Amino acid sequence: MRPGWRVLVTGLGLFFGIPAYAAPYPTAEQLRNAIAETTAQLKSERLEVESLDAQADGVTRPLMASGFSLGDGVCVVYYNAKPEDGLVQFFDSVPAADLSIWLNSVAVHEITHCIEKREAYVHRRFDKVLPAGYSRDNMTIQGYSSVVRSGAVEIWGEALADIASVLYFQQAVPERWEQFANGLAAMRRNLAGKWPEHDTSVWLRKVVAARPQNPANQSLFETAFQLRRQFSTASDVPAIPAPRAEAGEH
Repeated sequence: MRPGWRVLVTGLGLFFGIPAYAAPYPTAEQLRNAIAETTAQLKSERLEVESLDAQADGVTRPLMASGFSLGDGVCVVYYNAKPEDGLVQFFDSVPAADLSIWLNSVAVHEITHCIEKREAYVHRRFDKVLPAGYSRDNMTIQGYSSVVRSGAVEIWGEALADIASVLYFQQAVPERWEQFANGLAAMRRNLAGKWPEHDTSVWLRKVVAARPQNPANQSLFETAFQLRRQFSTASDVPAIPAPRAEAGEH
C-alpha cells in the first residue's frame, strides 16, 4: 500500500454461478485485465482506478477488494490470485467462456464500493448512502465512519455492489443476465452461514423479478443506488440511529 495514503478498504469479491463446466482459478493477469476492461467502460464516472497486487500490499481478502484513497480520490482495486476455499469450487464449475463476464462483474462490484465512499466522504451525500432509520440530517464524516466501522450497514453496501453487478450482467449478456443474476443470488443465500454479511439475496431476488432497465442517460451506479432503496425493507438492514456527533466534530 502506498506510503502516506489513507485508504478505506472494503468488500470481498465473492461470486458464484450455476454449476456448468470447469475453469481454472483466475490468474493475476486475468484479474488485472478484468479491472482494466471494466475501468475503460466506466470513463463517464470520472473515477481514477488503479489495480494493485493484494499479496504484495498486505491485503488478504481473496480474489478482489477495493480501497478508496481520501487523499486523491483514487479507487484502488486489489487483485489476489491465491486460491481460496469456496472460490476454488466455484471456478471449477464456471464455463471458460463465462469467466471474463464473472471477473468483470467482480470488478464492477468493487468499483461500486469506491463510488459509494466517494458519495459519502467527498460529496457527503449521507441521505444517499445511509438506509432509512439512520439520522442523516446532522450526520458528519466522523459519525458516518462510526456507523461503517460498527458493521451495521455492511450488508447495505454489499447490496449496492451486487445490484450494480446485476446491471452489468444486463449490459454484457442481455440474453442471459437472469441466469447470472440468479446464480449470484443463490450463492449469496447458500453461503450465508459462512459469509452472512454478503447475503444480498433479498435484494437480488426483488431486482431480478422487477426486470429493471437502466436509463440510457444514467450510470448503472446511480440506478443501483435507486434500486437498493426501492427494494429495501425494515428487515433488510437494522434501522439503528447513527451515533450523535461528538463535540468538535465537523
